Amino acid sequence: MITPADDLLATNEFLHDGVPVYVAIGRPQPYPDRTGWRCRVRVECGTTRLEQSQVVAPTAPEVLRLALELVTTRLGMSESEFFEGATMSPAA
Repeated sequence: MITPADDLLATNEFLHDGVPVYVAIGRPQPYPDRTGWRCRVRVECGTTRLEQSQVVAPTAPEVLRLALELVTTRLGMSESEFFEGATMSPAA
């Protein structure tokens, strides 16, 4: 789970094929030993399907790109479709 709320970078709630979907992408965070970055992703489809993932990459921009790619690929949508109606954190 992505907590606290200020760790969220983007969220979106929408219907996908008639099923309510909630997506949360966490803010990229460096690993403590500074060997890379991680970004947490949460996808809730309806009331029965929950997927939580952690994407890892060498840089913050790359880990964010991979997190967005993970979400759009899993849901079969484009980046622009995901961002339509998304809530972005003020510091995004």
